[in-house]
Amino acid sequence: MSPDFITTTAMVLALGFGVAFTYFGYAFVTQLTSLVGALGGALLGSALARAVVAPTVGVASPNLLLVSLIGAIVGSIIGSSIARSTQRLAIVALCFALSSSVAYSMFGNPNFLDPVSVPSLGSGLSSPFFASIIVGGVVSVLVWQFYLPFLAAVTSLLGASILQQFARHWSDLLPVFHSDVWTTLGTNHVLWLLLVGTGVVYQYRRYRRRKSSRRRLRQVHRRLS
Repeated sequence: MSPDFITTTAMVLALGFGVAFTYFGYAFVTQLTSLVGALGGALLGSALARAVVAPTVGVASPNLLLVSLIGAIVGSIIGSSIARSTQRLAIVALCFALSSSVAYSMFGNPNFLDPVSVPSLGSGLSSPFFASIIVGGVVSVLVWQFYLPFLAAVTSLLGASILQQFARHWSDLLPVFHSDVWTTLGTNHVLWLLLVGTGVVYQYRRYRRRKSSRRRLRQVHRRLS
């Protein structure tokens, strides 16, 4: 049975996202963040151009379309630049929020601390809220310090999971192997760990090569100047 156009498109997108996150996650997230920032900036720039700039300058229809287009172009450039420059800060902030929420739910559960004797550091520091803030702060510092390995690991985990979901969900439509083989591959934890490991190693080595190439170019430029 051949899949229809929508199913084929969904399969191609799922496969593309899985491979992109697994082996190119660091660069892919950067480009995706830049694209989202550009789209958001284009929408905001177009709206501001029509609502603020056009009335101030005295532009009326049909020139509003040109003003809106210019605003969208300028906004997309600014939005892309802002999104790219704040990507690391945004991911660290997201990790702080998630880790603090998880820690608060754990510390707020009286049964969680029953097996452990926790020394009292004062009534304020022993409360679930302040303890979760401390945990979130520690996680944020670690993510900021080891940003590249963290992002490579997270994106490879996500990409490998997408690929295995891809194999399980569309096992009946995939070629080469029988559907049972694809289902087995989609539930194999060893294969999942292999995908994650190779993805992290490839991403890290790829980034290090690019970084060393940029360093050599700077050294050559410094010598020539």
